[in-house]
Amino acid sequence: MARAVQAVVTAVLITAFLSWMSRNAWRRRHLADGVPGGRLVRYPGWVTWLGAVVCGAMCLFAWFAAHAPPERGGNWRTVSIFIAFALLGAAVGIGARADTFVVSESALERRRFGRTRRIAWGDLVRLATPMGGQGLRLVATDGTRLDVATLMDGFGVLCDALLLHAPAAVRVDDGLAPLVVMSATLEPAALQHAYARWFEREPLAPPPGTSPTEIAIAAGGTFVERLVARHGSCVPFEARVDATGRLRITHGEPRGDDPGFAAFRTDGEELVLRTDEGEQRYPLRGT
Repeated sequence: MARAVQAVVTAVLITAFLSWMSRNAWRRRHLADGVPGGRLVRYPGWVTWLGAVVCGAMCLFAWFAAHAPPERGGNWRTVSIFIAFALLGAAVGIGARADTFVVSESALERRRFGRTRRIAWGDLVRLATPMGGQGLRLVATDGTRLDVATLMDGFGVLCDALLLHAPAAVRVDDGLAPLVVMSATLEPAALQHAYARWFEREPLAPPPGTSPTEIAIAAGGTFVERLVARHGSCVPFEARVDATGRLRITHGEPRGDDPGFAAFRTDGEELVLRTDEGEQRYPLRGT
């Protein structure tokens, strides 16, 4: 049994070393090509250490279990359970060390164990929730899928690129748009302008009998909530509902003859709402 444990530990160390060498070489190549280090998305170091600690502890437990008397649990079933958890810890640590993404103006590229996968922004058709629910799954027209966890260093850089470069027709699953805007690192004005086109595509489900102006007020209020939660304020904008019932978020454009209209701006600790009926003020925390 001791030899089996030694074999597992040796294989884990060799694989971890090779994955570390592969990732570092890939990172150096991209940095040499002029890709800013801030555009590299990777797991934080503590994930690798967590996997290594779990693997080491489980191997140690397996060794003790293999040498324990049968009446104290020293059997192959117990040993195999510890070995299974050791392999799981190794998979977590090595996978985290090997996984690296590069965010560029044209695409998201992933490198793992020497294999490269790429999704160009123009080929992106859907943002979905990955297995586990903590992050984003990018789906391309050819079926390529890339999962990026929220805990990865640089996740906000990916969200910035999505807001700026994702096609207008990309499908965004429920609940992911707020995640993207809350994780983005863009400056307030740039974030608001980029997010407006995403927000316009979110489905509207107003109660029956709701007027276009009431829809514009409710939608604009939600838009403000997310921006205030991210930056504490917003750039003045207008929420409109056109003749087809489509919501639009615009900045400084002439109103025209939209059936529904509401203008929003922040003034200190207050939200200022203006409609055809006049101007109203509300505390920002109450939006």
